[in-house]
Parts: sequence; structure tokens; C-alpha cells
Amino acid sequence: MEYTELSAYDVPPGEVTAWIPTAAPASWVDDDRRLSHNHELHLDTAEAGSWIGSIMRLSGPLDHDALGLALRAWIGRHEALRGTVEETAAGRRRRVVAPADVSVTTTVLGRFDAEDARGCVSDFLADHIDPSAWPYVVFATVADADGFTLVFGADHGVMDAYSQLLWFEEIASLYERALAGEPFSDLAAATTGSHLDHSAAERVTGDEMSLDSESVRVWRDWLTGPDGRLRFADFPVTGITDVPASASPLPQASLSQWLGDPHQARVLGELCKSAGVSFQAGMMGAMAYVLRAQHGVERMRFVAPMHTRYTAEHAAAVGWYVGLVPVTLDISGASTLPEVAVRVQAALAETKPLVPQPFARVADLLGVTDAPHFVVTFVDTRFIAGAERWNSWDARTLRAPVRADDEVYLWLVRDRDGLNVSTRYPETVAAERVVRDLIGGMTDLFDEIARPETASLEGTA
Repeated sequence: MEYTELSAYDVPPGEVTAWIPTAAPASWVDDDRRLSHNHELHLDTAEAGSWIGSIMRLSGPLDHDALGLALRAWIGRHEALRGTVEETAAGRRRRVVAPADVSVTTTVLGRFDAEDARGCVSDFLADHIDPSAWPYVVFATVADADGFTLVFGADHGVMDAYSQLLWFEEIASLYERALAGEPFSDLAAATTGSHLDHSAAERVTGDEMSLDSESVRVWRDWLTGPDGRLRFADFPVTGITDVPASASPLPQASLSQWLGDPHQARVLGELCKSAGVSFQAGMMGAMAYVLRAQHGVERMRFVAPMHTRYTAEHAAAVGWYVGLVPVTLDISGASTLPEVAVRVQAALAETKPLVPQPFARVADLLGVTDAPHFVVTFVDTRFIAGAERWNSWDARTLRAPVRADDEVYLWLVRDRDGLNVSTRYPETVAAERVVRDLIGGMTDLFDEIARPETASLEGTA
């Protein structure tokens, strides 16, 4: 599974149709469940046109009635997608609509060649996703004689990476069931918990936090720089964020690349097991190992997002189930990859208890206005429902283009097809060189540890 911008996906030529959820104003009702601090911060800071989503290819002629039913059912099954927030004189108010009251309207946008179809879909998603206005998710199809491509874009406030990945199997199954004639009431029956309940519980957790809370103290110490300012740590290689002066941040470069095949992933897994660490620690350890080999970096600090899907009822729900933790990694004296991975494991374990403590509340208490500069995420997608069918669907998770001068994001993925990294970074010559060297170094490292002559798993590079 790759995580890229839409520009990196081969959208076919065909007829582009927009699918937009609608609901009559009278169908909305007030809901007293409170917004999470994270959602509040998102509403305060997110910009219209920023979205995440997924895209897939389905065979056979597009059945408009069946797809419309499936899309309505998907929204109906997940309360996060049929709730909204209204600004009132008394503050923000949550409102919801019943599954049966959600409709989906279609508009044919035109018939295009491949390049123009992709541009049309990209513009449509950017124009229709707004964190302050429902619907928070819209869809598009590109249909031709052999089948159709289906894509959605959603506001990040109601969607995380697992939601993007779970969508493939769920929407394909709903479409298959709709084609078979199942009624809407059966298709829309909820099988998971509600993210709105999760948000309300998270709000209680946040409200209980104060300046004296341990989580707030840890974040304050981590964010405080030599000058006393509260600021996120930069990527540890200097110079890559030196961008030309401009009135607004420049567009970021985006890259996705495979680092290793399934065999190399298994070898890395054995190395991690023998060292007593998680695969996540092994992947992040490889990143740190290579950065030191290439740039002499032995100490680095980054933010690590981790999921908050702690109960079975929320495991397959759509929503923003993410917490942030600050990580300080020192690998001085750790000479092999297993030794570096052990350091990573310890660094992650030190701050993992902070995951349920919403960073948005920390930011509110400390007055933090800065955003993370260096973020490293790990996701294991192998056991997500439908993963065995992703290749047949040309499935891909997507993110919108981003403008930022000082951000470096790495998404490290273990997949049924091996190891992948997706990244965005400043579009500078220096950043391009550093990021491509890092990816090349990690690829070489995974290749090396998988060779028979290095099967002792000591990890040299």
C-alpha cells in the first residue's frame, strides 16, 4: 500500500461524475456530545481544500443506483460522517442526521483523457472539502468501458489513516451487496462504535488535564528550546528547510518508494524479534541508523502519531483516532541495527502513556501555536480487512498537496508486498538530496541484512 498525492496515481480516461452527500436542513437534530479538543483545534487551524482519501478501481460497468446506495450506507454506518458542527452565539454545537436522511446527488463533470480526468477529480476534491461545512466527505468516479475508478476525499478531522485503509473492503462489499439487491436498512446497519462517542470521552480526558499534569510537563520540557520558546524539533539534518523567502509557504515535494520485498520484511521481523523489540522500532531504527551513517546524527527528536483505537467496537470505525507523542532518540554507542532498535523501543515506551492525552489540550494549556516539523509514522497494513484484494483494485491511500517550509513527514509501512516509505518535505535541492539518500540508504540496509552472508542479523551498513 502506497500513500501518495493523486498526481502519482494513474487515473484512466473516462466520464467523471461527482457524488455529493446531501441532507435536508430540517433533518438535522442537536446532539449534546461535546467535541474533542483535537477537533476544536482542527476547526481553528485547518484550511479548506485540505483532504485525505483513497482511490480504487472496480471492474464491471458502473451501476449508479447500487453505488449510490453503497455510498449512502457507508455514511450511515459511521456517525462521524453524518455529524456536523455549527457556530452559534453560544459556541460550537454538534448536530447529526439519521442514516436514512442522507442522500447522494450526482453531477457529470465531463468526459476527459487521463490527465484531464485526474485534474478534474483533484479540483473537485479541493473545492468541496471544508472542515467547517458538511459534507465532510465527497466522492468521484471515472467510468470507462471496462469498469470505473472510485475516489473519495474527506476532511482530516473525521478521518485517519486506518479509516482510509478500511474503506476499500467496506465500500467494495457494500457495492457488491447493493448489486445483489440488499435493502438500504441492512446495508446501513452500524457494525462499529461511534467516533462521536469517542470524541466525547476524549473531551472528558482533556478537561481533566491541567498545567500540573504529567503529560503537560513532558510536552513542555520537550518543546522548550534554548531560547525558552515552545517549538517543535526540526529534522536533524540542517539546511534542508532553507527555502527562498516568499509571501506564503511553498508547495512540498512528495515521494513514495518501496524499501524492501516480503522476504526482506520477514528478515527484519526476525531481527526485531531476536532483539526483543517491535517492528515499528526496527523501521524507525533503520531510519536513525542510516541518518547517522550519512550525516553523523546521533540524537534526534520527532513526533510519532499513534492510534487510540483501544476497544474492539472502535477498531473498524471511521474517525480521527490518533494521539501524538514526543520522541527523543539518542543512539550514541549503539553500533548495530538491533542495538539502535532497542534504543527506539525504549524512547517510544517512555512517552507512549501520553497517547490518550490529547495534544490539542496540551497546546491550549501551554499556548503552543507551532505545528510539528518532523513526524514519523508507522503503520502495519497486513491484517486490515480486504488487504489481500488491494492489488486487484489498484488501491491507494491519498493525501492532498501541502504547503510548508519547515516540515518533513515520513510514513513507514509494512505491507503484504513488503516495506514502503511515503514522505513529504521542502521542495529544495538540499532536502531532495537528503531524503532520497535516506531512502536509498534504508533500501540498501534492508537488502544487506537479508543477504545469506549477513543472516546472523547483526545489522551492518
